[in-house]
Amino acid sequence: MARSVLVIGAGVAGLAAAWSARRRGASVAVISAGVGETALAGGAVDDVPWEQVERAARLLGGDLPAGDLAPAARQLATELGLWDVPQAAAARLATVAGRIRPARGRDRALLDLAPLRRTRVLVPRAPRAAWDADALAEALTDEPFARARGLRFLPVDAPVLRFDDERRIADGDLAARHDDPARLHWLAERLRGALEGAGGAGAILLGPWLGARAPRAEALSARLGVPVGEALIGAGSPAGLRFEAARDALLDAIGAARRHGRVRAVGEAQVGPGGAGERVVVHVEGEDVPLAADVVILAIGGLAGGGITYAPPERGAGTDLPARGGAPFALSLAAPVALGDGRGPLGVVSSMQGPELDVTAWPRGERPGALEAVGIRCAGVRAAPGILAAGAAIAGRARTVLDAVTTGLRAGDEA
Repeated sequence: MARSVLVIGAGVAGLAAAWSARRRGASVAVISAGVGETALAGGAVDDVPWEQVERAARLLGGDLPAGDLAPAARQLATELGLWDVPQAAAARLATVAGRIRPARGRDRALLDLAPLRRTRVLVPRAPRAAWDADALAEALTDEPFARARGLRFLPVDAPVLRFDDERRIADGDLAARHDDPARLHWLAERLRGALEGAGGAGAILLGPWLGARAPRAEALSARLGVPVGEALIGAGSPAGLRFEAARDALLDAIGAARRHGRVRAVGEAQVGPGGAGERVVVHVEGEDVPLAADVVILAIGGLAGGGITYAPPERGAGTDLPARGGAPFALSLAAPVALGDGRGPLGVVSSMQGPELDVTAWPRGERPGALEAVGIRCAGVRAAPGILAAGAAIAGRARTVLDAVTTGLRAGDEA
């Protein structure tokens, strides 16, 4: 009988765990309550935090070679069909904050500036609150990467919005309109006019509007004969919508069952009926009958994804002081696991003000802050008998897409 694996969380770590476990013949179900960290991400595919890559490049006086991607990770990326992760070179992405930053890979809708040399990049103006083409073009042109490569960003007038409500609708709604081939054709013709009016250019940079179900930038680039793509934004990018669509298609393709629900508790491994081996019991909110599996994988995210909660001792205090001190963070569900920050267990905080977040929360040099490092203490990916963890749920791991893939693949293999 196939080993049963229940993955809690449907972000990139949960997807990698489910995919890996299915490759090894396990029966897999994925349960999720809604939006998590991956759905909030902007589309950059990093292996290590990009700020570390940037600092190292400055110290060494040049770009760093891209690290090798493990064969299983590359196969997962290929089957997902969403990411471009070059074999030997890192990508360079323009952000809406006016920075050009390195990335190991990218959502295919994002514009990769790395191949461009001594050319202009058009930045169409659009009357949207979060899009200032003039300020963005000026900031990007002044970036060290752009100066070294001879890139100039040129704001241009181009009617990229078709209807009046597109001044105000969310990026995801505007991106969804470009899933329509007719609308994409309309946009291509307007951008063609902008190219001709500017006397040509090497690329076109747009806001995060190029598809909600799949990245449409490549089809647009093929029509125009020059690379077209999105700028990178922070939380709330349509890249999260594109990931969810690609994830659902891949889970269906590998035959992994999907459930919607919020897990309240994961019990300790118990001997199953008839002595059938240890089973882990999972209690789902609103369901009277618990689920059971041979192995449970916690891919619930860290603080950003809601897998870890900030819970200082004074949180429940009223007019009285807290009855006793406690750890300032907690798991979002009950489980027989311990929390830490990558260096050891979390200490008890006795102060009525909770932990000194102004001192410990933020990174200092190469040391990550507590808000990034706190998670489940694991031996590799093993958190407790029958319970594994993956991605940002693990204490002290890099909060990057490819690290989530790595730990998810390992958890699926070990399940």
